[in-house]
Amino acid sequence: MINATSDEPVSFVNIIITDLGKGTVSNLEGEFNFRLPSNAQDHMEVVFSHIGFHSVHLRVADLRNSPLQIRLIAGEYDLDQAIVFDFKPKKIMERAQDNLEKTQYGQPHEIDVFYRELIWANETIQGMTRAAGYLHSEGYHEKHSRKPMSSGDDYNFMFITDIQKTEYGVLTSMTGRPRGAVGDLLFPLLAYRLWNFNINWFDYELLGGEIIGDREVFVLSIKAKNNNVKNQAARWGYGLYGLLEDAIFYIDQEDYGIHIMELHQKFPAKRVINEKIGQFYSKKECEAIVKFRRDPAGKYFFTYGNYQMTYTDFGYQTENNPHPREIKEYAELYALNYSMEVLDTEQLSEKYQAPVAGVYPDRFIYYHPDRYNGWIFIAGKARYQSGFWRDFDYPAFPGERQLEESLSQEKKLEEQFAEFRNNQFYLLPILRKRHGLNENFWNRTGLQQHPAKF
Repeated sequence: MINATSDEPVSFVNIIITDLGKGTVSNLEGEFNFRLPSNAQDHMEVVFSHIGFHSVHLRVADLRNSPLQIRLIAGEYDLDQAIVFDFKPKKIMERAQDNLEKTQYGQPHEIDVFYRELIWANETIQGMTRAAGYLHSEGYHEKHSRKPMSSGDDYNFMFITDIQKTEYGVLTSMTGRPRGAVGDLLFPLLAYRLWNFNINWFDYELLGGEIIGDREVFVLSIKAKNNNVKNQAARWGYGLYGLLEDAIFYIDQEDYGIHIMELHQKFPAKRVINEKIGQFYSKKECEAIVKFRRDPAGKYFFTYGNYQMTYTDFGYQTENNPHPREIKEYAELYALNYSMEVLDTEQLSEKYQAPVAGVYPDRFIYYHPDRYNGWIFIAGKARYQSGFWRDFDYPAFPGERQLEESLSQEKKLEEQFAEFRNNQFYLLPILRKRHGLNENFWNRTGLQQHPAKF
């Protein structure tokens, strides 16, 4: 991927076969390696897109002629030249909220997803996880994100089927928060829940305009001007609202649909202790990006999300000489394929391996009780299949090969992956013994009973 003006590489270009909803992303050097799906046909369209550049449209047949160089033409323009209106920037966000039911897809659908997690300590990679599964959406309805006393949008849920996970060189009470919540909390909430906020809680600034694909968008900055966002985030189930403290929205100039959300939250420099387990830590910041794509009818679908948290781990009070570590956790979720099929409740229950309750459009899943312990990776029933990953096409992470080589220096990666357990409660006795804790901590018997029996 080359900038046509400067001849510099363009990183993180989205590449997608539109008919199949499958794709990849270029790495830091602008390079990509796209293994074509078996059902890709030569006439199908392939779109290369990146914020600030005009999209390039090719055919699958063109990708068969490698190596291939794509030259992207800058499409960014000045605010004064491009946007003229007689209302304040705040109005853009109001219109985006008002138009959600008109722009978001409103019928149930299924998405094949790919999940990846990486953890660093003191800038050294500690572990990596890959997972594949399904994301169900009941379709957007206003009450799904504005239902009173709701702890989140329960009407979109996820299930992981295949997992490949290395050993992790760092374990704390916070390790793997994205992983612990991947089933029903973090990513479904990032994609479908953050619409419901009070317009008056923020200050607004119009940063300019961009071109995303062939669409002109507003780039709108919002910043919290009081503690209402913090108070909302402090409520049980609303923690991700804190990411709205400092955010940028890319909003379509024509229909006010939301293309991208860039979210950021900083924490005060404060050393605290987790009283239950005796770990000292200090949160630094959280960040996230969520992307949506438009179908030919103009409706928006979730296509990508990531989440990053950084904190300082000061160790446990049971350690004599704990060594502080700077922890960085990164997780991302790709939408690889879409199916507009409408599954009935029985079919959903079978596919997501858990009881499904309610009536459309308010169906929700009863997750396995193990989910309520932060160490379980999946919600439902996972199956580790080593052979699955040999033929599964997943987007490459920039520098992923180097990361794998780093992890393999002390122990072969195949052996690390072989150590994976479907149920991560095998970690609990290790942690109890390491930190001198009794059976009351991370105790499986304390979990609530639940209809899910897996």
